[in-house]
Amino acid sequence: MYTDAKVDGHAIKLILNSGSAGNIIIKQLIDQLADGVTKTPIGEIDNFLIEVNGITVPIKVLVIETTQYQVLVGNDWLFKTNVTLDWTTQKL
Repeated sequence: MYTDAKVDGHAIKLILNSGSAGNIIIKQLIDQLADGVTKTPIGEIDNFLIEVNGITVPIKVLVIETTQYQVLVGNDWLFKTNVTLDWTTQKL
């Protein structure tokens, strides 16, 4: 399931995955957000801010290289936000 979200003001498609234990972000998005600042290319980021429907929640993300998606959030984000997922309409 996808939803619109923002990371540092950049619009993204956020994957909601209730089968995932963690959260993942791609290296390319981290590079895009770095604005010339050197960051560790692969690893973990604590307190990474993701905004959905005007609500910003800090989470821990793993940084990976892939072209399949930008950000995937799992059960820890779902528990923190306590969102209701409508699987029939594919909306929050």
